[in-house]
Amino acid sequence: MPQNKDLKRLVRARMAETGEHYTQALAHLRGLPDLEPLPAAWHVTGSRAPDYEAGILPGITHGGDRVAQLRLRPTVDKPDGFGALVQTIAAPRYLGRRVRYSAVLRTREVTDWAGLWLRVDDPNGTLVLDNMQDRALRGTTDWTEAAIVLDVAEQARRLLFGALLSGAGAVDLAGLRFEEASEDTPVTTTVTFAPLPDEPQSLDFGSAR
Repeated sequence: MPQNKDLKRLVRARMAETGEHYTQALAHLRGLPDLEPLPAAWHVTGSRAPDYEAGILPGITHGGDRVAQLRLRPTVDKPDGFGALVQTIAAPRYLGRRVRYSAVLRTREVTDWAGLWLRVDDPNGTLVLDNMQDRALRGTTDWTEAAIVLDVAEQARRLLFGALLSGAGAVDLAGLRFEEASEDTPVTTTVTFAPLPDEPQSLDFGSAR
């Protein structure tokens, strides 16, 4: 693919020919398909959310399900951070239970890593998070099954889940399932977060504990 001024020249030529705006023309030249809008329940978040985009791949299915794609925007040359597809639901239905979130994923030219993610929050912050970083997908892969299993504590307030992409490239996902898991299903992480205090602490710096 031509770089810098040559690429910009090709983009402007396509814009003049097709009437597309710059991002659309650049995406086509880089071989990226158009994306249809996501359902309202989903949106993009992350440390560099504006650098990423997500949507439905038109005319593509896997196992009868539509396929969503999360990818670095074609206008971003040097990714620095991550983007994540997310949906948030209330926790009460799952309090005290074990849940399993699963999907099938495939990646395209992922320069860092990608995976599913599931987070359990209480009113003060994060209780437990699994983002598959210890078993992430990298580079270009075919469809791969992935799952996260976590316990939902009694004090949980909300659950957040979706897919994550760090660096450049794209990740496709389909066949999402969110369901209760049996007690003999192993959790996929035991790393938990310390609860946040309800009030400010040690404002006079008078104690190290």
